[in-house]
Order: sequence, then C-alpha cells, then structure tokens
Amino acid sequence: MELMRSDTTLPCLMEPRLDNFKPTSDPLIQSLLFIRSLAIKLRLSQSCVATAQTYFHTFTINNSHLKYDNLLIAGACLFLSSKTLELTRPIDILCRKFYEERSEIRKILNPRLQVPPLSDSMLAGLKQSILQCEFAVLEALCFNVEIPLPYSFISSFVSNLELNVYQKQDLLKIANNFANDSFRVPIFLYKNAENVAAACLILASRYLSLGLEIAADQETVQAILEIYKSNINI
Repeated sequence: MELMRSDTTLPCLMEPRLDNFKPTSDPLIQSLLFIRSLAIKLRLSQSCVATAQTYFHTFTINNSHLKYDNLLIAGACLFLSSKTLELTRPIDILCRKFYEERSEIRKILNPRLQVPPLSDSMLAGLKQSILQCEFAVLEALCFNVEIPLPYSFISSFVSNLELNVYQKQDLLKIANNFANDSFRVPIFLYKNAENVAAACLILASRYLSLGLEIAADQETVQAILEIYKSNINI
C-alpha cells in the first residue's frame, strides 16, 4: 500500500459515522464503531476507547458473538474500561446514552421503526443487562483488566527525535492515527504495545517521507496495513 504521498487522507477513528451501520455490515465491526461513538457521547478518552475495543476483541475470541447482544457487550466493555482508567461514568448516564445511540442505529436500519422513550423499568433492565455483560467480559479477560497501550511509547520516541516542532507534531498525530486504527483488529492479543507503537511510527514516517530508521516487526506493520487494504470501514 502506498503511504508516501502527503496528500493522501488516512482513515481514522476520529470521526465515526452512524450511517456505516447497514444490514449487511459485519456485526463485530459495527460493535467497534459503537464503542467509539458511545465514548464520544460520554466524553471519554481515546485510551478508554482503545482499552474497550481490546476487551471486546478478547471477549469475541473466547465467545461466539451469536450468543450475545454485541452492542450490550460493547457497552459493557466501555463501562469497564472507564472504571479501569478511573474515568467512570455513572451507569445510569451510560445506559441513557447507550439507549440513545442504539435507538439511532435502529432508526437507520429501519426508518419506519418507532422507538419508545426510555422508561424507568427499561432503564433498570438495561442496567442489569450491562452489568451481567460486564461480568461476562471480566471472565473472558480472566479478570486481568490492565491493557498496555502504544500511545506513551509513541510520544516518548517522538520527543527524543531531532526534528523540528512541526515535524514532531505531524509524526505524533499520524502515528497516533495508525495506533487508533490498529484497534480495529485484534492485534494487541498477540503483539505487545511497544511492538505496535514501532509499527505505527514507521508507517507514519513513510507517510510523511521522513526517512526515519525505526526497527519495527514487519508482521505487525503488515497487519496494520491490511486494515486499509481490506477496507475495514469504521
């Protein structure tokens, strides 16, 4: 894949679009989009999103997604990651935003659908479902909720480079965009965060034509490139 032209627009997760939800869409990809869009409504960080998406990948590898409501699992993953990173949102607020977001998706999939307002009894049931799914996610994680992320490695590497401030800003932004996109696939289940960070940095360096010498595992580089080659649309 050609990544050397500065006029090429990189796909990234910064602008999720609900209109990507279509009846024929991959339900797992839809769930990753849902995590991101729900996080925006809850004003949660990208680190929280990345952690939740890694939880979701871990859960789906250990469980058939056909047995579960994927969006409930996605919401539970986000709720758990917010607690892990000490950015907890009250479960009532999360459930209200969850219902709002899911209702928008249902209307996109079926424009004639009349979605009722969230009643107190519906809210209580949704809270119970989220908490049950959260426990199922914890079991899939073997209660190990700590997920190393690549962002600190990227920031540390860029800060030590002999580049001007604008080049550093561009490199940091593009490398972080690659890192954001890497959570579309379960790469963090078999590659460590530093490994992924190096791959994102070499790809960003190529994209910006900086010619940096960065030791990166080519399997990881190719795994990230496959996201764009296969047009995984989030």
